[in-house]
Amino acid sequence: MRWSFLLVLVMASGCPRPCDRSTCDGCCATDGECVTGTSRTECGLGGEQCARCTLKERCAAAKCEALPVVDAGVIDAGPPPRCDCVASCCLADGTCAPNDGIDACGPAGQFCGTCAPSQRCDQGACIAGPCSGCLDPLGICRAGTGDTSCGSDGGVCVACGTDQACVLGSCAFIRCDMTNCRFGCCQPDKSCVASSTLTCGLGGDLCQVCSGTQQCLGGLCQ
Repeated sequence: MRWSFLLVLVMASGCPRPCDRSTCDGCCATDGECVTGTSRTECGLGGEQCARCTLKERCAAAKCEALPVVDAGVIDAGPPPRCDCVASCCLADGTCAPNDGIDACGPAGQFCGTCAPSQRCDQGACIAGPCSGCLDPLGICRAGTGDTSCGSDGGVCVACGTDQACVLGSCAFIRCDMTNCRFGCCQPDKSCVASSTLTCGLGGDLCQVCSGTQQCLGGLCQ
């Protein structure tokens, strides 16, 4: 009688039931929650662990399958799903593309296409020719001469650090002195390094190389 009372008490306490085929018609997410199982990132059925489809797949009938052929941003077979993306183009299943790269290129609010190997994606359009500057996180070709977007030969744009400037597509130090290298010494390229036997100096002085019998003490070879 006592065990029956405890069982009723536990059931009445509202303890969450585990996610499995007996409690979930969709699929079980990584946090144990039962979801519908119809999205690209959480695809599945029958209380199984949700699958994450790739960018070239969609979730159809609770399984990941290859996307339909895309040509010039329009799905060839069947009516396209609705595209509501405001910051990027849409994949064939209607989900928003994570970037604006050559594998998913198109204007915001329209379906993505795929650029040819000889093309690059520039502001949602496939254009001919490689990028002589650098590519920003959206795949857009930048000049590569700015301090916040520095690069060349189609590489990824980088932001130059403190006391650096973009010179010919590479970040270069422009200043090294007492104000920014108080506890080290300056290399010929104006970078500041810690004082050591091979780079001896303090207060922004030019680094010196101590001889084999010397040590660097207090920024001086002795």
